[in-house]
Amino acid sequence: MSRSTTLRRKRPFWLGALVAAVIVSLIITLLSLFAVWWAPNLGIYHYLEVTSEVNLPMWWNVLLLIVAATLMFLVAANTPSRSARLSWRLIAVIALLMSLDDATMLHEKLGLVVERFAPDTGFTFTWVILGAPIAAGVILLAFFASRRLHKTPGRLLVSGFVVFLGAAVGFEFIADYLIRVEAHWFLYRVTYHLEEGLEMVGAALMAVAPLADIQRVYLRGQVTNPANPEPITD
Repeated sequence: MSRSTTLRRKRPFWLGALVAAVIVSLIITLLSLFAVWWAPNLGIYHYLEVTSEVNLPMWWNVLLLIVAATLMFLVAANTPSRSARLSWRLIAVIALLMSLDDATMLHEKLGLVVERFAPDTGFTFTWVILGAPIAAGVILLAFFASRRLHKTPGRLLVSGFVVFLGAAVGFEFIADYLIRVEAHWFLYRVTYHLEEGLEMVGAALMAVAPLADIQRVYLRGQVTNPANPEPITD
């Protein structure tokens, strides 16, 4: 077996990073569930519980988004294609704005706008009325930007945005419905833990997308097939 064939079949390092990030996200989500069910009266509750305003889950999500944006800017700086470079920078800016939103709960302010012009919506979480079309627009923007990128990083990016924003908006609609129909508290808590956990997974997908591009560039520069002088790509 040739060296190029071996490297082709080698497990990509971005996959290991993704698995590690998802495992940490799962552990943090489970710690929050532990706080809800077994430690509601302890001082550590608000530090672990995902819906508290300043907590461990928020820190992890913001960290993933900042890492994602930083790596995207680094990849953009070393990308020869102007269109791909602009795409990486655009998505990096979006990731930074998402980290700002997560850290400051900026999306909650959309509810104030909705309540000012439509006070009787019947929604508990009124921000989703404006948040849903904004999320759809961001996903479309990420999709069209990703078309300028190589296959694997592009797919990882789009998947990350779909998972993150789909969970953020979709599960808020579900939680809102559960509150209005007075569903069992267990269903509501499972819903918002699924929401936060999937947001972390989405952020992890975004963070490893530039790593996939870094590995692609490394293989292209270091490995060529003797039978085919073209460099290895996706």
